Amino acid sequence: MVCAEPPYCSGGLTRSDRKQSTSTKYQTTGLDQYHHDYEGDAMDERAFTLFTMEWARLARATMKPGASAVVFSDWRQLANTCDAVQAAGLVFRGIVVWNKPSARPQPNSFRADCEFAVWATNGPIYRTPTQGAVYLKGCFSHNVEPTKNRIHMNQKPVGLMRELVGICPPGGTVLDPFMGSGTVGVACSETGRGYIGIERDAVYFDMAEGRVSAAYAQGMIEM
Repeated sequence: MVCAEPPYCSGGLTRSDRKQSTSTKYQTTGLDQYHHDYEGDAMDERAFTLFTMEWARLARATMKPGASAVVFSDWRQLANTCDAVQAAGLVFRGIVVWNKPSARPQPNSFRADCEFAVWATNGPIYRTPTQGAVYLKGCFSHNVEPTKNRIHMNQKPVGLMRELVGICPPGGTVLDPFMGSGTVGVACSETGRGYIGIERDAVYFDMAEGRVSAAYAQGMIEM
């Protein structure tokens, strides 16, 4: 499986908005501690689409036939992500929804309480009901990770990732091309799956490597 949360390159409607630092775009002012900024979040929509197509093409070369890719996006980049994974040669299968019950309401607006993940596969998948087949939900409800527990400003909850890696067969390996805080690796350690994480930022790599190594040393949890 490939489980990816690339920079969404959103956080604003104008070019100047997008070029702001990630700590300005994605963190509330007045925090006691601000998380380390990361690069790669200032692309316009065309650059983002081409970037996504290219890394997805490289990731697909590592995937077994029928393996799944789950690629996170916010609503702004959802259409571009759908296009890019198909241009990379993957088969578009649908959208997985992450519902965030703790999202704050906004006046005269629909609440932004969902993020999305594009699901695609490396070729056809076997859909005949058999013993041992998995039946996964298409919408998962988890609160966002509390700020005090995060080492990355965009850190996803372990419970969410633990459910998503269920599309990878037990004992299989998950490739995470944008490791960030290492949450996918923690989920893999807790569910008996192998993990390969890639992170370009040395600060986040060191923090994530320590977190994932500690999780694997602890071993699987009771499922």
